[in-house]
Amino acid sequence: MKQPIVVVGATGDLGLRIVSSLKGHEAQARCLVRKNTSPKKLLRLKKVSAEIVEVDFNEEVELARACEGASVVVSGLSGLRSLSTIGACPAASIASPTPEAIKS
Repeated sequence: MKQPIVVVGATGDLGLRIVSSLKGHEAQARCLVRKNTSPKKLLRLKKVSAEIVEVDFNEEVELARACEGASVVVSGLSGLRSLSTIGACPAASIASPTPEAIKS
């Protein structure tokens, strides 16, 4: 089984493009989403066969668990209010230990 690629921000435009591209390359996407993500956004991810993991982005241990076994963490997040989330994901990937984190 291939190691999944964790995608943060997958419910946004850039994130969904990343997940769709991964599917086109037969890669397994594991999308980390907020626990209050709208069903409409989750449905878009399900349509591209993504694994969806609801997480609290303020809980580093939870993020580390969600990143376990992944080959890389890719961020599709943008904007200033996302800076804390972007910072938490590489920290979680180091704790998991996922070898690499890529920010958008």
